[in-house]
Amino acid sequence: MAGFTQAHVDVNGIDTAVLTAGAGVTLVFFHGAGTATGFDALLPLADRFRLVVPQHPGFGASADDPRVDGIHDYVLHYLDLFDALGIDEFSLAGHSMGGWLAAWFAIEQTRRVRRLVLAAPAGLRVPGHPAQDLFTIPDEQMGEFLTADLSVFAGKVPATPTPDSLAAGYRELTSAARVMWERPYDSRLPRWTHRLTMPTLLLWGTADRIIPVGQADAWADLLPNCRSVPVPGAGHLLFDEARAAVDEIADFVGADVAV
Repeated sequence: MAGFTQAHVDVNGIDTAVLTAGAGVTLVFFHGAGTATGFDALLPLADRFRLVVPQHPGFGASADDPRVDGIHDYVLHYLDLFDALGIDEFSLAGHSMGGWLAAWFAIEQTRRVRRLVLAAPAGLRVPGHPAQDLFTIPDEQMGEFLTADLSVFAGKVPATPTPDSLAAGYRELTSAARVMWERPYDSRLPRWTHRLTMPTLLLWGTADRIIPVGQADAWADLLPNCRSVPVPGAGHLLFDEARAAVDEIADFVGADVAV
């Protein structure tokens, strides 16, 4: 299995890292509020598609952009990035904060998004099933909240935090705070989800402690053309924990690809 190739694109003065792997129809993945475990768990998708994983400003190898203070800033950033890359029509997947972003992108760009995957998306306020406030979790407990299987961090995150890993984590959490500090949801979102008429797959780990699976029904009720699939035993980092979650995306997106 080939690995990612990393390129850098200047988007309005912001150096943006873009990982790509594979060939064929394009599948874009929007990551969540952290990149510590990397994206190798997604590489099986590159066996069937051209997998494109841009790193948000303020995350991973992309430059910071302190002007970003809302999800819509990311939508506009990616419109410019995709224009620069010549990416027009594609399938789109988003996880957590990236799911919130993917939903808004698809709402505003229905023509460009063939199929949509939302994995444990942020963005809704669901009474009785509140999302965990990321900014109140002690550093030493973060791993336990993110995953039901701590082994996913082996070889990716130092067992004992280093100055570099602490600085990287603080940088990404600060970037996420610019978008999610006031509230990790958008009260306007339910008003516009009727526009998401493309086939949509909703994935959720049943052991998610960050955004509980109890929110899945609220999302499913808002999505006109949705299939909801629970991922048994997986936590918030469901792709790192469960190859089955990756395979669900492959089958879903591949169903629209001519053989």
